Amino acid sequence: MVIVMMISSVCVMAQKPFAGNITFEMSAEGCSDPNINAELSEQTMEYTVMGNNYRMEVSQGIDVITIANGTSKTYTVILGIPGYGKYYIQQDEEAIQKKMATTKFDYDYTNEEKTISGYKCKKVVVTATDLETDEEETAVLWVTNELGLGDDINFFDHPGLKGYPLSTEVNTEINGENVTLVTAASKIVPNKKVKPTMFLLPSDAKDIKEAPDELKQMLNLGGDDEE
Repeated sequence: MVIVMMISSVCVMAQKPFAGNITFEMSAEGCSDPNINAELSEQTMEYTVMGNNYRMEVSQGIDVITIANGTSKTYTVILGIPGYGKYYIQQDEEAIQKKMATTKFDYDYTNEEKTISGYKCKKVVVTATDLETDEEETAVLWVTNELGLGDDINFFDHPGLKGYPLSTEVNTEINGENVTLVTAASKIVPNKKVKPTMFLLPSDAKDIKEAPDELKQMLNLGGDDEE
């Protein structure tokens, strides 16, 4: 009986989803302008993750909270605007699937490995194809399976991806130079204070459709753009 209880306890612990905070930093590899990387280094992103969900908060004049709930398949942006309060823009599963219907994601899982913030990652090349124009965009993801996060955490950014990306590499052009824009996890901290309620819509937030007209104009929202 004791052995059975010990095995059951270990299984429960193994199934408990990771909860914690991940700090992502940005850089531009191959960029000759030191000012670019200086600017990018200030654009850190703080993620709170748990199971199939993530939450990101930034403050740039207004407070912006992004919540991707992989359990309910909803993607919500909450705007905290001084003098107006909180308003949200939410996409449900049906709206997300409708937008995704014109894009095909293909993942090439390689055996190339490297360690990021103490976690072993494997290189995955993702190709996103616009089914209407046949245009393709590729990126390199460094994905870990050691955090124990659910695959549905990727439902909005990389649907169908197995594992959690701790780094993203995208080729782009900055000031006429071809560079690789890298977003990588610089710190991962488990946090027992993370609760499932953090990934739900705040009760004090109102639908953006209820916002005053002057606020909608200020945010360049109106009509179908509110969706």
